[in-house]
Amino acid sequence: MLPYPSIFFFWYIGKKVYEEKDHCLNVIQRYSDYYSYFYGNSFLFTRENIHFMKRFYMNYPIYYEKLELFSWEHYQFLLSIPNKKERTFYYSLSLFFQSSYEELLDMVYNNYYLRI
Repeated sequence: MLPYPSIFFFWYIGKKVYEEKDHCLNVIQRYSDYYSYFYGNSFLFTRENIHFMKRFYMNYPIYYEKLELFSWEHYQFLLSIPNKKERTFYYSLSLFFQSSYEELLDMVYNNYYLRI
């Protein structure tokens, strides 16, 4: 099995899924099946993760040079926050403090966004 892919790989998959969404049916399922077969890691390329990769591309296209500062778990958690302003707040705060995943969880669960 290959090592854990980089954040840029996930961003690229999200970009491909987003660009092909109008050209074929079940594009998320197709990418999930293809990458699960090719890399042999069905957990990493589930339909839900492919959907997160698409949302990742859609929400972070302008931060391309800073993508590697966080892990995939950071981005999955940030994308689960429905409010875009709140998500951007926690992203910026995490960048400023160079927060670990656990510190990001702590910030969100302690509602730093609502305190400011």
